Amino acid sequence: MEWHNKVFVFDNIISLEKQEEIKSVLLSDTFPWFYQPDVTNAAVLEKRPGFAHVFVSTGGKINSPHHELVLPIVKNACEKVDMRGERKYLQGRTFLQLSLNLKNYDLDMPHVDLRDFKHMVVLYYVKDADGETVIYNEQYTDDKNIPKNNDLTEKTRVMPKQGRVVIFDGFYWHTAAQPQNGNDRCIINYNVV
Repeated sequence: MEWHNKVFVFDNIISLEKQEEIKSVLLSDTFPWFYQPDVTNAAVLEKRPGFAHVFVSTGGKINSPHHELVLPIVKNACEKVDMRGERKYLQGRTFLQLSLNLKNYDLDMPHVDLRDFKHMVVLYYVKDADGETVIYNEQYTDDKNIPKNNDLTEKTRVMPKQGRVVIFDGFYWHTAAQPQNGNDRCIINYNVV
């Protein structure tokens, strides 16, 4: 399986025991979350605050002792799409988006995580929630051709479900819907080459 120009969704990428361990650690009252005034870089009317934690900083430096805890997700995802050879983790993060009382629930701003070179996104859902991931047909080409929201056409939507991973070419424009109805959205996102 080649991951370039593709989107894959796999459930139970890790054992239920490992899923529960990760969820328990990340959603504990001791996990070091860091407040972000806007986790979406929203171009909408309201900021969307949340929390983030960096496992691997941009450039590949391991930044957290929790990197080893979540590494089986990335390893299993790479095996599923036959990504062979030495892997480089360009960055790895987790985000916790709270269900907010917003006036506007438009989709978050479409983005690509990194623009320097082709990479694979491994996006893991820590728990069931609403707040779908939306992946568009269009891909990043260069900084001179940044599409507007209405220029993008939807390729697929993925509902957050504990143990589910979506793996896709990192040059696909993508975004998320905001969680609602008290369902906090917690994801782990790694960029790999």
